Formats: sequence, C-alpha cells, structure tokens
Amino acid sequence: MSKPLNADAKRLRTIIVSFPILVVTTAILYRRTMLGEEQRKIPRDTTDAKIAQERIGQVGGVPWEVQGKEHVSQRSDSTTR
Repeated sequence: MSKPLNADAKRLRTIIVSFPILVVTTAILYRRTMLGEEQRKIPRDTTDAKIAQERIGQVGGVPWEVQGKEHVSQRSDSTTR
C-alpha cells in the first residue's frame, strides 16, 4: 500500500479536482443569469422513440455553446441536408 499524501500533495490534488468543476459551473451560471438562458430539462414520459430521441438531442450540448430553439433548429436543418 502507498504512503499517505503530505499536506502539499493533498492541496494540489484538491485544486486539480475542483478547478474544472468550478470553471464549468461558473460558465453555466453566467449563461443563465447574464444571457437569460433557461435551465435544461430532461425529457420525461415519451412513448414514441423518434420523439424521445429528438428531445434527448435537444438537451445535449456543451456549457460554452449557446443552447435554445434557434440553435437546435439550425442543427437539425444541417443534419437533414
């Protein structure tokens, strides 16, 4: 079994783990508060597989990409071409 980490190594591990979480959380909260973006919701109770897949596609994305109806419609138009 390995030796326990010293205090400096524990601090460094904490920074390495928490910094990406802090950055992503900050980006998401900035988009919600300053840009007025709505919170994403997971689709529920869908019986039609095609509709369910479409709704799941609307939920996806990355924090730095603007999400919304206009963005989703442009993406779906580009995939049908």
